[in-house]
Amino acid sequence: MERFIQQAGKSLAQARSGVNYFLEEKIQGNRANLIFFILSLFILFILGVSLIFSFKSLTEHYLIFLVLLITMGITILWVAIFYESDKHLETDRHNFKMENFKKARINYKLINLSEDSKKDFDKLLSGRNVSNRINFTMGNKSGDSANHRIIFILFDELILGGIKDLTGERKKDFFQLLMNSFLMNGEPVKENTLKTSFSAWKNEQEKIGSRNQRILIKQLLGKE
Repeated sequence: MERFIQQAGKSLAQARSGVNYFLEEKIQGNRANLIFFILSLFILFILGVSLIFSFKSLTEHYLIFLVLLITMGITILWVAIFYESDKHLETDRHNFKMENFKKARINYKLINLSEDSKKDFDKLLSGRNVSNRINFTMGNKSGDSANHRIIFILFDELILGGIKDLTGERKKDFFQLLMNSFLMNGEPVKENTLKTSFSAWKNEQEKIGSRNQRILIKQLLGKE
């Protein structure tokens, strides 16, 4: 059974890849093109049915054609709604791939999050944007700048491939993710502060304080 599921999943992935290529390259994500394509398929289907059953005229079998017409209309409407929903789903996701963590192993006590903030943190782990910004207070005793350094370590462990080598637009997108997702001690995250703190953090990786903070983050995520 497991082998069948693997082969079926592989075949489905190949089929979906072909469909996605057709929709992206030929249809180009245009709903008008998509509707025209479906309409063309419907016309070909009607002609095929007519040839197979030798329908003498449309009026003699109007009920069948009426049902087919209604079916086509419902199909086109559903496809249009489906692709419109895809746009909303895309806006709900950030563009960073996250490491696969078992949420049950995350020690939320170390990060001191409310129940609502836990849900939003889980959304980030799942690749989704938060509903409300998370108030990040971890590291208050070391001052406000320590918060930024800890959150950099957090995302260096969370994001696939880490964040130390981020540059240009990718780094800008990361800063935007932090600004959209977090508050620092109740205050908005500022881009200029992120830039300064990020440069300082990259140069402090081998310091004892930074190492201890990474150990703490790994304990938080259940890595140690």
